[in-house]
Amino acid sequence: MLHYLLNMMSSWAIVCDVWYLPPMRRGEREDAVAFANRVKAAVAARGGLIDLQWDGQLKRMKAKKEWRELQQEEFSKRLKGE
Repeated sequence: MLHYLLNMMSSWAIVCDVWYLPPMRRGEREDAVAFANRVKAAVAARGGLIDLQWDGQLKRMKAKKEWRELQQEEFSKRLKGE
């Protein structure tokens, strides 16, 4: 991670791919949540990402203690080089 940060901060430009998807309209019998999930799935598919079911709940609540501890353990393993 540190190597990545140093490389990113010392680069004169960050190159990335940009895709423009066609405009999407909500279907007649489609509610807002279904439409948002369909758009999210299209973006994930085009970007080669995993389409996860996530509603942004972490913006409104603290993460569970178990989740934080798991991330801390994984981060410490990366720092130790395990």
